[in-house]
Amino acid sequence: MSVIRVALVWFSWAAMSACSGSGTSGSDGGQDAGNTFPPEEQTPFFEKGFILPPNSLACVPVSTGLPQFECNHHGSTLAELPDGTIAAVWFHGENEKSHDSAIVWSRLLPGAGEWTTPEVLFDEPDKAEGNAAIWVAEDGTILVFFVTIFGRDWWDDSYVRLIRSGDNGQTWSSPVNLREEYCWMVRHRPIKLKNGQMILPLYDECLAMPVFMYSDDDFATWQEQEIEDLGTYVLNHVTQIQPALIELADGSVAAITRDGGSNKRIHMMLSSDHGRNWSVSLPGQLPNSGTSIDWVRLLDGHVVTVFNNSPEVRFPLAASLSLDEGESYLATRHLDDQCPEGDCSFHYPALIQSKLDGTIWVTYTHKRETIGWVHFNEAWLMQGGDDLNVNPLP
Repeated sequence: MSVIRVALVWFSWAAMSACSGSGTSGSDGGQDAGNTFPPEEQTPFFEKGFILPPNSLACVPVSTGLPQFECNHHGSTLAELPDGTIAAVWFHGENEKSHDSAIVWSRLLPGAGEWTTPEVLFDEPDKAEGNAAIWVAEDGTILVFFVTIFGRDWWDDSYVRLIRSGDNGQTWSSPVNLREEYCWMVRHRPIKLKNGQMILPLYDECLAMPVFMYSDDDFATWQEQEIEDLGTYVLNHVTQIQPALIELADGSVAAITRDGGSNKRIHMMLSSDHGRNWSVSLPGQLPNSGTSIDWVRLLDGHVVTVFNNSPEVRFPLAASLSLDEGESYLATRHLDDQCPEGDCSFHYPALIQSKLDGTIWVTYTHKRETIGWVHFNEAWLMQGGDDLNVNPLP
């Protein structure tokens, strides 16, 4: 990054910070009155690794009943537990949609140098589990949303389900189906708005569009999105799936989506009524190769988005910093771009900011062989240095 570019980033940061002030909404949309961890008070920091070595966790295919180590690791999701533990949840089995596929998790305890050995969190016998999303309530209850395939072996025959733990993951409740119809899928964590309402972002696998669920009591009860004009909604959002949510400073909700269309850009849509109705999905500045992305609104009001910096392939993995809530991005850095053997796939990232120290955690699928992690702070990201790889919009 040039000296002029660095100066521009820091000047823009100072201007935005003067306007935003403190007490902005944090990574889950809630209000925070404590430390916002401004980047000028940070020493740039970056590290990365694997939750477990590649091909080191056995799966047991139903077809053979014999353990093997060439297994699928995919769809990770992240949360910070009340004691500062970082918890990662993903699905693991012989293949995507294989009947031995189960929800597993691993944790990095405060001060620990290694993640815990992955444990099965949930497994419906002889059925495939998929995409999970983890969220922690104010009272410490852990909620894990995921899908189980009950029909033919495809994602559009799945139920969205929920399990809970009130003892820090030692025991879990029986699963509850959130919808007694197929087609809806989960990918990203819910957010809790300043008014106390939760929104769970989902997507319709059959119609390839974003959909949502709402709850005012941490999903003791919930409601599905009501779409009055389905034709118009599909037209405005078709091919935009796996929405990720943040609450903006003015109380509106923004969603970015995986683009399955021709623009090959991350799209964004807005809601001014707590996620009940949405604007048209429009392409933004960042590329998208038709794969999952995530973002978070930091405690200082800035936004970080993680994505693949390519309109064609799921490589390299990158993060970009926005000072205007995702309208534009001023600094981009690659999180994982080392691929000496070629044909790498580092994708499906999940992203959180620690409320304890302000650092940023990312997990991602590393060639389906393991789950990778990256740990950095905003000061490191603000240094930038990598250019965006985007195609012109049609």
